[in-house]
Amino acid sequence: MVERPPFHSRLITDPGVLGVLDELYERERHINWEAYAHDPDPFQHSGTGFSLSPEQGDQLYLLVRHGQARHVVEFATSLGFSTIFLAAALRDGGRGRVYTAELVPEKAAQARENLARAGLGDYVTVLEGDARETLAAVPDGIDFALIDGWEPIVSLDVLRLIEPKLRSGALVYNENRDREFLDYVQAPDSGYGNVPLLSGSAYKPQGELSLRR
Repeated sequence: MVERPPFHSRLITDPGVLGVLDELYERERHINWEAYAHDPDPFQHSGTGFSLSPEQGDQLYLLVRHGQARHVVEFATSLGFSTIFLAAALRDGGRGRVYTAELVPEKAAQARENLARAGLGDYVTVLEGDARETLAAVPDGIDFALIDGWEPIVSLDVLRLIEPKLRSGALVYNENRDREFLDYVQAPDSGYGNVPLLSGSAYKPQGELSLRR
Protein backbone atom coordinates (compact mmCIF):
# COMPACT_ATOMS: atom_id res chain seq x y z
CA MET A 1 0.00 0.00 0.00
CA VAL A 2 1.37 3.39 -1.02
CA GLU A 3 1.25 5.88 1.83
CA ARG A 4 -0.71 9.01 0.99
CA PRO A 5 1.18 12.24 1.66
CA PRO A 6 -0.53 14.58 4.14
CA PHE A 7 -2.49 17.60 2.99
CA HIS A 8 -0.24 20.48 2.03
CA SER A 9 -0.98 24.19 1.74
CA ARG A 10 1.34 26.72 0.18
CA LEU A 11 0.16 29.39 2.62
CA ILE A 12 -1.09 27.84 5.87
CA THR A 13 1.60 26.63 8.25
CA ASP A 14 -0.36 25.94 11.46
CA PRO A 15 -0.09 22.16 12.06
CA GLY A 16 -3.43 22.09 13.89
CA VAL A 17 -5.26 23.58 10.91
CA LEU A 18 -3.41 21.39 8.43
CA GLY A 19 -4.19 18.28 10.46
CA VAL A 20 -7.94 18.89 10.42
CA LEU A 21 -7.91 19.68 6.70
CA ASP A 22 -5.95 16.51 6.06
CA GLU A 23 -8.56 14.46 7.92
CA LEU A 24 -11.41 16.08 6.00
CA TYR A 25 -9.83 15.58 2.58
CA GLU A 26 -9.03 11.95 3.44
CA ARG A 27 -12.64 11.42 4.52
CA GLU A 28 -13.88 12.90 1.25
CA ARG A 29 -11.89 10.33 -0.73
CA HIS A 30 -14.22 7.60 0.60
CA ILE A 31 -17.56 9.26 -0.17
CA ASN A 32 -19.99 7.30 -2.33
CA TRP A 33 -20.74 10.03 -4.85
CA GLU A 34 -22.89 7.69 -6.94
CA ALA A 35 -25.32 7.28 -4.06
CA TYR A 36 -25.47 11.04 -3.63
CA ALA A 37 -26.18 11.54 -7.33
CA HIS A 38 -29.24 9.27 -7.07
CA ASP A 39 -30.58 11.08 -3.99
CA PRO A 40 -29.20 14.63 -3.68
CA ASP A 41 -31.41 15.54 -0.69
CA PRO A 42 -28.87 17.20 1.65
CA PHE A 43 -30.69 15.92 4.75
CA GLN A 44 -30.02 12.34 3.63
CA HIS A 45 -26.27 12.93 3.40
CA SER A 46 -25.36 14.70 6.61
CA GLY A 47 -21.91 13.10 6.62
CA THR A 48 -21.08 14.08 3.05
CA GLY A 49 -18.67 16.98 2.81
CA PHE A 50 -18.35 19.27 -0.18
CA SER A 51 -14.95 20.88 -0.52
CA LEU A 52 -13.09 23.23 -2.73
CA SER A 53 -9.80 21.90 -4.04
CA PRO A 54 -6.74 22.63 -1.87
CA GLU A 55 -5.61 25.09 -4.56
CA GLN A 56 -8.92 26.94 -4.35
CA GLY A 57 -8.63 26.94 -0.57
CA ASP A 58 -5.28 28.67 -0.83
CA GLN A 59 -6.85 31.17 -3.24
CA LEU A 60 -9.49 31.97 -0.62
CA TYR A 61 -6.86 32.39 2.07
CA LEU A 62 -4.81 34.69 -0.16
CA LEU A 63 -7.75 36.87 -1.21
CA VAL A 64 -9.05 37.31 2.33
CA ARG A 65 -5.64 37.85 3.90
CA HIS A 66 -4.33 40.22 1.24
CA GLY A 67 -7.59 42.18 1.22
CA GLN A 68 -7.44 42.50 5.02
CA ALA A 69 -11.06 41.41 5.22
CA ARG A 70 -12.96 41.75 8.48
CA HIS A 71 -16.49 40.64 7.58
CA VAL A 72 -16.69 37.44 5.54
CA VAL A 73 -19.88 35.63 4.47
CA GLU A 74 -20.11 32.03 3.28
CA PHE A 75 -22.85 29.90 1.73
CA ALA A 76 -22.77 26.99 2.43
CA THR A 77 -20.70 25.61 5.33
CA SER A 78 -20.97 21.85 4.72
CA LEU A 79 -18.37 20.28 7.06
CA GLY A 80 -16.23 23.41 7.14
CA PHE A 81 -13.55 22.86 4.46
CA SER A 82 -13.63 26.37 3.00
CA THR A 83 -14.64 27.89 6.34
CA ILE A 84 -11.32 26.75 7.77
CA PHE A 85 -9.37 28.48 5.00
CA LEU A 86 -11.40 31.68 5.47
CA ALA A 87 -11.10 31.68 9.26
CA ALA A 88 -7.38 30.91 9.14
CA ALA A 89 -6.86 33.97 6.94
CA LEU A 90 -8.76 36.17 9.38
CA ARG A 91 -6.90 34.82 12.40
CA ASP A 92 -3.52 35.21 10.74
CA GLY A 93 -4.51 38.76 9.81
CA GLY A 94 -5.37 39.47 13.44
CA ARG A 95 -9.09 40.23 13.19
CA GLY A 96 -12.44 39.45 11.60
CA ARG A 97 -15.31 36.96 11.59
CA VAL A 98 -16.82 34.49 9.14
CA TYR A 99 -20.63 34.28 9.04
CA THR A 100 -21.39 30.94 7.42
CA ALA A 101 -24.80 29.41 6.66
CA GLU A 102 -25.63 25.69 6.73
CA LEU A 103 -29.05 24.16 6.13
CA VAL A 104 -28.45 20.74 7.74
CA PRO A 105 -28.11 20.84 11.57
CA GLU A 106 -25.89 17.75 11.68
CA LYS A 107 -23.45 19.35 9.27
CA ALA A 108 -23.46 22.61 11.21
CA ALA A 109 -22.55 20.66 14.36
CA GLN A 110 -19.72 18.83 12.60
CA ALA A 111 -18.41 22.09 11.16
CA ARG A 112 -18.32 23.68 14.61
CA GLU A 113 -16.40 20.69 15.92
CA ASN A 114 -13.89 20.82 13.04
CA LEU A 115 -13.37 24.54 13.50
CA ALA A 116 -12.83 24.10 17.23
CA ARG A 117 -10.28 21.34 16.66
CA ALA A 118 -8.46 23.61 14.20
CA GLY A 119 -8.38 26.38 16.83
CA LEU A 120 -10.56 28.67 14.71
CA GLY A 121 -13.93 28.54 16.44
CA ASP A 122 -13.62 32.05 17.87
CA TYR A 123 -13.51 33.50 14.35
CA VAL A 124 -16.70 31.90 13.01
CA THR A 125 -20.45 32.19 13.53
CA VAL A 126 -22.28 29.17 12.08
CA LEU A 127 -25.88 30.05 11.19
CA GLU A 128 -28.24 27.06 10.98
CA GLY A 129 -31.19 27.13 8.59
CA ASP A 130 -32.07 28.51 5.17
CA ALA A 131 -29.33 30.95 4.14
CA ARG A 132 -31.95 33.14 2.48
CA GLU A 133 -33.17 33.89 6.01
CA THR A 134 -30.21 33.47 8.34
CA LEU A 135 -27.78 35.64 6.37
CA ALA A 136 -30.14 38.60 6.64
CA ALA A 137 -28.63 39.14 10.10
CA VAL A 138 -25.01 39.61 9.01
CA PRO A 139 -23.55 43.09 9.59
CA ASP A 140 -23.07 45.73 6.93
CA GLY A 141 -19.69 46.21 5.32
CA ILE A 142 -19.11 42.71 3.94
CA ASP A 143 -15.58 42.52 2.52
CA PHE A 144 -15.66 39.03 1.03
CA ALA A 145 -18.38 36.50 0.20
CA LEU A 146 -17.99 32.88 -0.85
CA ILE A 147 -21.12 31.55 -2.54
CA ASP A 148 -20.78 27.81 -3.04
CA GLY A 149 -24.25 26.46 -2.39
CA TRP A 150 -26.07 23.32 -3.37
CA GLU A 151 -28.65 24.84 -5.73
CA PRO A 152 -27.96 27.52 -8.40
CA ILE A 153 -31.10 29.59 -7.85
CA VAL A 154 -30.43 29.68 -4.10
CA SER A 155 -26.92 31.02 -4.78
CA LEU A 156 -28.39 33.95 -6.68
CA ASP A 157 -31.01 34.52 -3.98
CA VAL A 158 -28.22 34.66 -1.39
CA LEU A 159 -26.28 37.21 -3.42
CA ARG A 160 -29.35 39.41 -3.75
CA LEU A 161 -29.95 39.15 -0.01
CA ILE A 162 -26.45 40.23 1.03
CA GLU A 163 -25.89 42.65 -1.87
CA PRO A 164 -26.99 45.78 0.04
CA LYS A 165 -24.40 44.92 2.69
CA LEU A 166 -21.44 44.54 0.32
CA ARG A 167 -19.03 47.43 0.63
CA SER A 168 -17.61 49.06 -2.46
CA GLY A 169 -14.63 46.94 -3.47
CA ALA A 170 -15.99 43.75 -1.87
CA LEU A 171 -15.17 40.46 -3.59
CA VAL A 172 -17.71 37.73 -4.32
CA TYR A 173 -16.40 34.27 -5.19
CA ASN A 174 -18.89 31.92 -6.90
CA GLU A 175 -17.22 28.52 -6.96
CA ASN A 176 -19.76 26.73 -9.17
CA ARG A 177 -20.03 29.44 -11.83
CA ASP A 178 -23.81 28.96 -11.78
CA ARG A 179 -25.40 30.15 -15.02
CA GLU A 180 -28.10 32.25 -13.34
CA PHE A 181 -25.48 33.80 -11.07
CA LEU A 182 -23.15 34.64 -13.98
CA ASP A 183 -25.96 36.15 -16.03
CA TYR A 184 -26.77 38.42 -13.09
CA VAL A 185 -23.27 39.64 -12.21
CA GLN A 186 -22.16 39.93 -15.84
CA ALA A 187 -25.08 42.08 -16.96
CA PRO A 188 -23.86 45.51 -18.18
CA ASP A 189 -25.67 47.37 -15.39
CA SER A 190 -24.96 44.85 -12.61
CA GLY A 191 -22.47 46.99 -10.71
CA TYR A 192 -19.86 44.23 -10.77
CA GLY A 193 -16.59 43.65 -12.54
CA ASN A 194 -15.91 39.96 -13.17
CA VAL A 195 -13.02 37.63 -13.93
CA PRO A 196 -12.90 33.81 -14.05
CA LEU A 197 -10.37 32.20 -11.75
CA LEU A 198 -8.29 29.81 -13.84
CA SER A 199 -6.68 26.61 -12.65
CA GLY A 200 -4.73 23.67 -14.04
CA SER A 201 -2.51 23.19 -17.05
CA ALA A 202 -5.40 23.87 -19.41
CA TYR A 203 -6.37 27.04 -17.49
CA LYS A 204 -9.97 25.99 -17.08
CA PRO A 205 -12.33 28.31 -15.20
CA GLN A 206 -12.65 27.16 -11.59
CA GLY A 207 -14.77 29.82 -10.02
CA GLU A 208 -15.83 33.37 -10.81
CA LEU A 209 -14.59 36.39 -8.87
CA SER A 210 -16.78 39.49 -8.89
CA LEU A 211 -15.78 42.94 -7.65
CA ARG A 212 -18.53 45.14 -6.24
CA ARG A 213 -18.02 48.59 -7.70
